[in-house]
Amino acid sequence: MELKAQHKWRWLIAAYLCLVGLAGGAYVTGVVADFLGEDWARLSKIGVFLAFPCVAVGCVFLIADLGTPKNFWRAGMRPGTACIARGTIILTFFMILGAIHIGWWIWPFHALEEAVGARQIINVLGVVFALSAIIYTAVLLGSYRPMDLWNTALVPLLFLLSALSTGIMAVMLIALLGGAEYAGPIATLVRINIVLVVVEIFILGFSLQTIYHTPESRASAKLVITGTVAPLFWLGVAVLGLLIPLMFQLLAAFVLEGAVATTVVLVASICGLLGGLFLRQVVLSAGIQRPLRVGRFEFAVPMA
Repeated sequence: MELKAQHKWRWLIAAYLCLVGLAGGAYVTGVVADFLGEDWARLSKIGVFLAFPCVAVGCVFLIADLGTPKNFWRAGMRPGTACIARGTIILTFFMILGAIHIGWWIWPFHALEEAVGARQIINVLGVVFALSAIIYTAVLLGSYRPMDLWNTALVPLLFLLSALSTGIMAVMLIALLGGAEYAGPIATLVRINIVLVVVEIFILGFSLQTIYHTPESRASAKLVITGTVAPLFWLGVAVLGLLIPLMFQLLAAFVLEGAVATTVVLVASICGLLGGLFLRQVVLSAGIQRPLRVGRFEFAVPMA
């Protein structure tokens, strides 16, 4: 039987996965910044603020991809057995905590400005749901057992690293566009993100080296490396999403200064955010279904 990549989950789902991951990464960045003192206050509020709208827009993309959007309310049913139902509950609580955080700390109210203890409780709860939302985006793919490429322990790790990295870059991008200088906290975030990108490159390369255990996973790897998905992988993910941000951030961290460093970090952040979207589209596009084998016969298993 000819092995074919799935074609039902495309760019709208990739955008959904990317935005949810970015929201989680930005929120974690904002919460950690909130614990680091007054110098980090601006970055903290940007990170926390980004979470709610990013998840909301991501859910709009998910609804738009459904064949029957009016049935979206059913997504939260059967949390004991359906992965998407558990994910819906996670995202709902994440959005509620994000909305509380925004409404009572940033705008329109400021009660949490002085109530540090209450804000830190919300911080901790929010981080739990933020990390759960990030991991959920990978677990959702892994729940489709016929897809060998998606059903690997490295995909959640790869999505986690990508989410944290894109979250940091989104926070830096908004801060720099808002007039912040490349110094202090932003310079620290650049160094942290350099480490994340290096680890992400290593995990991505390791993933492609270790998915050859079945014909379907070998076919997926071939699609990514030399097949129809290769241009998006090499140009969109490897070059635009990883190598350019890495090189530009290294220049900003150790060579450049002032306005030039700010511009370089802006470009690196934009490229990195696009790379996060392209990474998820590559993973989706290279998913090949494992046929149902009964004796000498094989049957394609349709996606739900």
